[in-house]
Amino acid sequence: MTRHFPKLAALLSLLALGALFIWLPSGLLLQPPPETEKRHEPDYIIEKFVATAMDEQGRLKHELRANRLEHFADDDTMELEQPYLIQYTPDAPPLHTRADRGSTRGEGKDILMRGNVRMTRGPAASGPAGEVVAQEMRVLLQ
Repeated sequence: MTRHFPKLAALLSLLALGALFIWLPSGLLLQPPPETEKRHEPDYIIEKFVATAMDEQGRLKHELRANRLEHFADDDTMELEQPYLIQYTPDAPPLHTRADRGSTRGEGKDILMRGNVRMTRGPAASGPAGEVVAQEMRVLLQ
């Protein structure tokens, strides 16, 4: 037995080394990180938010203000706290829309106003002033 020990030790060493060479490539491959669940949490927040849009002639088209804007990357939505939208049209007084809350997605061309929505327009030469009150109103911007 002692006479065969060096040969047996060499054989076991070679087997262990062979097993290591077989395992090593698969064991060291970089594993992709586990799928993380996307959470509906804001990725940025803007306090006292103001955004303006101009037409082709450089005139103000509309202005959107909010006390707070929260953007959510998981579904590309924005939540607005106390949104205030002013829409400007040539030859007419501005249209003012206020609400408790609002939301929009993507580029913000479709705004859902919710809670105590009030849309007002001052008098014009072509007609009287007006006001619309609702609990929910969708505003489409052009």
